[in-house]
Amino acid sequence: MIPSERGGRASGADGARARRETSIGWRMAGLGLQTSSEVVAGALIGWGLDRWLDSAPKGLLFGGIAGIAVGLTTLIRGAMKANREFEDARRGGPR
Repeated sequence: MIPSERGGRASGADGARARRETSIGWRMAGLGLQTSSEVVAGALIGWGLDRWLDSAPKGLLFGGIAGIAVGLTTLIRGAMKANREFEDARRGGPR
């Protein structure tokens, strides 16, 4: 059991590991916000092109699909990287 789980503050190697795992967790949570913002950005760009070129709804559909593709790519890459870092932190491996 990590000392922080018993109500006290973690110190030493356990504390450093707990802080590193928490940091990785926050980065993983941030990936969701980044993914959704990329989808919204793609849709907004498509909507803007529709208004400029009077081509509704083609631009919105293309922009939304492109935003989803970019967002999922970013999400998968970021989650895989964070998962590797989390496993390294749990094993006490390289930083």
